[in-house]
Amino acid sequence: MKRISFYLFAMLIGSMSFLMSCSDDDDDDTTVASEKVAGTYNGNLVVKLEGQEVANEPKSLSLVKNGDDAVDVVIKDFVLNVSIGGTSIPVSLGDLKVTKCALTQKDGKSTFSGATELKGIEVPIGAASMSVDCAIDITAATVDGKNLNLPIVVEVSMAGTKLMDVNVQYTGVKQ
Repeated sequence: MKRISFYLFAMLIGSMSFLMSCSDDDDDDTTVASEKVAGTYNGNLVVKLEGQEVANEPKSLSLVKNGDDAVDVVIKDFVLNVSIGGTSIPVSLGDLKVTKCALTQKDGKSTFSGATELKGIEVPIGAASMSVDCAIDITAATVDGKNLNLPIVVEVSMAGTKLMDVNVQYTGVKQ
């Protein structure tokens, strides 16, 4: 009987030490979502108008922390050279800022969306220019590690009438 008790006791101690030796699989990373993705990204911006590529330029942009679970997308002194019919048209958007893009995290990847309005953008047309409004919509942008994938749809309108949608794709790497 003593032998059985000894073996039961040994098995109990052995199983307890096995259970206690398992490590905690939870990450102890207390860094908030916005701190993980905030920074400067260098990459390429491709603009398509009605399916045709009209701009393809290197650009730098920043994701700036705006609370624990939000970032601002910022491009300073944003000038885009649009090529239509062999003519390059510089369009100045000034400092482009989309604020309070809400972040979510899943499987190590951060996703965010946001929108803003730009009023009175002057688009040169020959010797003249026209004033347009742009609704900027960022939907399901992702940061995976250091890689940023930022799809943007820009709705261009004049005097309340929609003229066109412009599709923009930015891909960059955090510096």
